[in-house]
Amino acid sequence: MTKKEFLYQVPDIIDHKIWGYAELEIVLDKNDQNGVCYRHCDKTSSIGTYGLTWMEVYQKLSKLLVTKVT
Repeated sequence: MTKKEFLYQVPDIIDHKIWGYAELEIVLDKNDQNGVCYRHCDKTSSIGTYGLTWMEVYQKLSKLLVTKVT
């Protein structure tokens, strides 16, 4: 999975009933390490994860979005 494919598959914005509005932020983008989080206006983050590939990040983030956001 490429970075572009990853970004297409995950939501840009989440609006959780407890945490509120947050936007997807890429915090690390290197050849062997990638990381993302959902950042709030006050600069805190709700959920995020790291992985060696964008597929690994996607798999981990998908699980977090299902269990934490819904």
